[in-house]
Parts: sequence; structure tokens; C-alpha cells
Amino acid sequence: MNKQTFTHPSVNYKFDEENFAVEDESLSLRYFEQQIIDSQKYWRRFGGRPDFSGKVVLEIGCGHGALSIDAAISGAQRVIGLDLISQRIAFARRIVGERFPDIANKIEFHHLDIDSMTALDGKVDVVISKDTFEHIMGLDRVLLSIRRLLKEGGLLITGFSPLYHSPFGDHGFTSIGRPIKLPWSHLILGDARVVAHYKKYHPGVECDSIYELGLNKLKRHEFLEAFDRTGFRVVNETINALEGASKLMPVLRLLNKVPALKDYTTVSMYVVARKI
Repeated sequence: MNKQTFTHPSVNYKFDEENFAVEDESLSLRYFEQQIIDSQKYWRRFGGRPDFSGKVVLEIGCGHGALSIDAAISGAQRVIGLDLISQRIAFARRIVGERFPDIANKIEFHHLDIDSMTALDGKVDVVISKDTFEHIMGLDRVLLSIRRLLKEGGLLITGFSPLYHSPFGDHGFTSIGRPIKLPWSHLILGDARVVAHYKKYHPGVECDSIYELGLNKLKRHEFLEAFDRTGFRVVNETINALEGASKLMPVLRLLNKVPALKDYTTVSMYVVARKI
């Protein structure tokens, strides 16, 4: 394992759910239902759903619970979903009880940081995560916790987008309240103006950094270096998956072949990594 120190600025920040607007119940429900549908598209981007039969599965950043539910329905023995936003965990627990009683006994959701999860050390077969790694502060710390929880040879399966330096990598913060979305506008405006714009439309949010808004700004090579540094071997990677993507994605995939443009045209990463 490469012991090189992780020095990216995001390591000095920790996720704070107070910086995020709370969704109302109807919005949460609509989002959840769309995520249930999108789970099929998500797995196709990896070439198909993994075999969860009889496995212990942990999801990081489970949100409203859709992907964890998918894993449980697909035959996992036990599924544990973790998220740092308490309102989403409450929703996930409620929706499982109401709509999926047949799997309620093998799925659980916790408002918990992965560092605090110690009872499962060396007992998890697969860690999954969807659209979360671009938000993780202190990535090495989290990856080391994942490695601690995984069995020998266990898998980390994660897909995430958009990376910060890609066309809309600010997750739409710059375009809030504006009729037109301009690619890379957040890079042109700069972090301070992105944060100020977000705060304008979310009164009560107190933050001064793009990292406090949950965007770690890591580039593809930095993610890959972190996997290597913390004891993972990437066994499969897809960049800018076309399945269900916008019509712009084939163009970005072509531009991504130009070395000088890689950081600015890498929108998504779909990675399968094995604990070594």
C-alpha cells in the first residue's frame, strides 16, 4: 500500500448537513421513485447488476434508500445504508416499512459516519456508493474505513458524477434561478461567487467555502491515486458512461482523449476496486 500523504485542501473539511436545504416530503418521494427507476440504468453502466446473493452489502451515502433496497431485493443477506443527512435516513426507514415489508428484516439505515462503524470490521462483502464520492471530504480517511470493513478481496463498487471541473460540476449551484445553464461557468466565476449564489437562494445557510457545500473538487487522477494509496486495486473503470447520458456525452468522450482537456471533460467515473 502506498503510504503517500493526502494533502488535498478538502481533507480539512467535514460534511455538515446544516449547509443543505431540507426537502419536503413530496419532493423526497418523487426523488426516491425516480431513483428506484434509475438504479437499473446505474447498474447497466457497470455492465450489469453485481451478484449480491447471500452477501453483506454496505452503502455509503444511501440517501433516500433506493440503491440499498435494490441490493436487498436482489438477494443480499444483509444491507446497511449509511448517510450523513438525518432527514433522508428517516425517510428511508419509513419507506422500507411502508412499501417493502418483505425485505424490512434484512435492511437497516443509520445516520452515521463510516468511521464510527466498527462492528462490521472485516465482515462486509461489497461496499456500494452512488453519486457520493464527489462529495466526500477527506477521501483517504473514508477509503481506509471502507477497507477496514471489507473482507479480504472484498469489492468497492462506486459510480459518481459530475466531477467538479466538468461542464456542470457545481451540481447546478451556479444556475439556480437562471434560465440558461452555461458549461464551466462555475470555473469562470470562481468558488466564492458560486458559494455566494448558493447562499442567496438558501437563506440561513452559513458557509464560506465550496468544500462546505459538499463539493470536494477532486479530479480523476486524484481519485485513482487515493484508491491506490489506501490499498485498493481498480479492476474496472468506465469514464463518461453513455447509458442514459445526455447527447453531449459522446462529444465529451471524444474531447477526453486530448490530454490537456481530460480534467475538464471527465464528467463521471464508474469504478470497481478490490481490497488488496
